[in-house]
Amino acid sequence: MSGPQETTVGAQPDAGALGPPLLRGEVAFRLLVDAVEDYAIFLLATDGRVLTWNLGAQRIKGYTADEIIGRHFSAFYTADQRDDDRPMRLLGWAAEHGRFEDEGWRVRKDGSRFWANVIVTALTDEAGVPYAFAKVTRDLTERREAEEQQRTLQLEQRARSAAEEALLARDRFLSIASHELKTPVASLQLVAESVSRARDAGRLDDARLDVGLARIATATRRLGALLDELLDVSRLTADVTPWASEPVDMVALTAEVVARFSAGGNEGRIHLAAPDAAVVSGDASRLDQVLTNLVDNALKYSAPPTPVDIEISEADEGVEISVVDRGLGLDETSAARLFEAFGRGTNAEHIQGLGLGLHIAHQIVTRHGGRIEAGGRGAEPGAVFKIWIPRDGGTPG
Repeated sequence: MSGPQETTVGAQPDAGALGPPLLRGEVAFRLLVDAVEDYAIFLLATDGRVLTWNLGAQRIKGYTADEIIGRHFSAFYTADQRDDDRPMRLLGWAAEHGRFEDEGWRVRKDGSRFWANVIVTALTDEAGVPYAFAKVTRDLTERREAEEQQRTLQLEQRARSAAEEALLARDRFLSIASHELKTPVASLQLVAESVSRARDAGRLDDARLDVGLARIATATRRLGALLDELLDVSRLTADVTPWASEPVDMVALTAEVVARFSAGGNEGRIHLAAPDAAVVSGDASRLDQVLTNLVDNALKYSAPPTPVDIEISEADEGVEISVVDRGLGLDETSAARLFEAFGRGTNAEHIQGLGLGLHIAHQIVTRHGGRIEAGGRGAEPGAVFKIWIPRDGGTPG
């Protein structure tokens, strides 16, 4: 069987010039193909030589029919693609599957590149053996450039949004931090002025001095707690805090936290329901910090004598701890932002604090491979916070 013959643009091959499998009343169709200008449509021999050429191929690739017919179609590919033998591998894929579609950079006669969509179809004889390949190429450079511009615009918009969010977070931090730090600083200033006036008036007795010292101690503890929270966020973000990995009994640890709060004036308010033990692998001091923040949050957002219930159970190859209060409650909007830095409930802006405790708890639980979530109590007042720590495989890292 004779193979396809090389044909120039606009030429009308006589019946049999390209062999019986190729010509079966296709002369009119060939004339139509030759006239197409938006698509490069041409035939390739099985060895990759260009057999035909249309006006679209000349417009897209820059070669006239006389310049390209008979040459290998690898001339349309970049040097890297030729070194990788991609042109012939593409024909191999088309021969194996009957048709192959590809997108990538191609090269014009003048060396410039364009982004092409290429479809190669194997033309086979009655026995299914390819005797030529039909290749259709579209120039999608403008579309790709538009997509790149759109992607660049989206990246710029995301970067701008991130910068705006960072500025808002900074402003929120400055507003909250200045407000929270101002209270203990003002207290220290008032105590200092009061002690100074009492000394000048000769009324600085032991009782007055004891009261002043107690107020100074309270203010400095408050300042210290605020600074510790800020330092914790900084360390967790920078990932410079050392983490221990050891067996931790969450029941015993929670009982210690409850005892501390009870001794601090909350005796009888915190109810703990737990098994004898529930051991996980983790950093005891950090998990203590999580529990402390959750209990402190529950007490802070609910007025005495409403109780705070803590329940510990083993579930899903881990330990689950729920902390339930009967305070201000949560809506979906508040719950979604509570674990963000400086996040607060929409109904709790008047509560003291930087809004970092739950954010720190989230960071620590996540580092342990666990989960933390918050929600309301339905029609009942209050909120529910749950953490889950894996029993095994939750080594902080």
